[in-house]
Amino acid sequence: MASRGIPVYESTNYQDNRPSYKPSLVDAIVAFHKESNPGAQTELAVDIATGTGILARDLPRYFSKVIGTDISNDMLEKARSKGGSDRIQYVQSPAEKLSFLKDNSVDVITVATGAHWFNIPEFLAEAKRVLKPTGTLAIFGYTGMAHFGKYPQCDAILKDYALGNGMLGPYWEKGRETLVEGYLEHHKEMAKNGWVGIQRESYPRVLDASPSQEYPAKVPSESNVIDFKVNWKKLRHFLSTWSPLESYNKDHPEVGNLCDATTRKMMQAAGVENMDEDVELDWEQALLMGHPPSSSTD
Repeated sequence: MASRGIPVYESTNYQDNRPSYKPSLVDAIVAFHKESNPGAQTELAVDIATGTGILARDLPRYFSKVIGTDISNDMLEKARSKGGSDRIQYVQSPAEKLSFLKDNSVDVITVATGAHWFNIPEFLAEAKRVLKPTGTLAIFGYTGMAHFGKYPQCDAILKDYALGNGMLGPYWEKGRETLVEGYLEHHKEMAKNGWVGIQRESYPRVLDASPSQEYPAKVPSESNVIDFKVNWKKLRHFLSTWSPLESYNKDHPEVGNLCDATTRKMMQAAGVENMDEDVELDWEQALLMGHPPSSSTD
């Protein structure tokens, strides 16, 4: 089985209205990569499920060559159109079958808000095959849910939009739940298969439904993946990129556009009328890193 139920996104809307990743994220990944093994190299990074190349374009700061992969040719064409370093190459490929890569050839694999759609055991086996013994796998993402600094009454409205049974909840493809829990299932699978040096962080709190003592997540003092600044208009545009929205709207024409209705509901709860007013948000996000079982790192 390959990538399970990976949703289809409209590439322009995705590129224009999804957050960029913090530059310090790549710094942290490279620091982790070299921390246990100062001889770890930075020759080749592979960004899997690269989408429109949002993260891939930041990797040449450290890596001599970068390959971004995705199963969507539309996404890859948009990535190519955005330019960036001539050291970036894009390849259409599923995450679980990286047949264009040789064994033990990759220094770092990154997966930005995409690993929850993968067949986890198959993906980890393929990542183990292509990573060098001193390599690093970094999986990270944001759930799309957030905590409103000035308007905490909006937290539940946004969560209901994302997960509510009468909202988008039933329309998500299988795998979304693993992101909502901060990649806890990926952590478990990596540990079960002998990955070493595993570290998992979640922000602004532990995202596990039942916090795990065996597979703990640390809570850093500041966001580790994104710091997405939005006003109400930008927030509405971001919510419009969510893959289940089109299907929900088709099934519920009486609602109009659920994204618009939810944005209005949050603004009413906040007592705000100006779409250009900035919104203070702490976005839920997680970062999971480890070295392959064959690594000599402890």
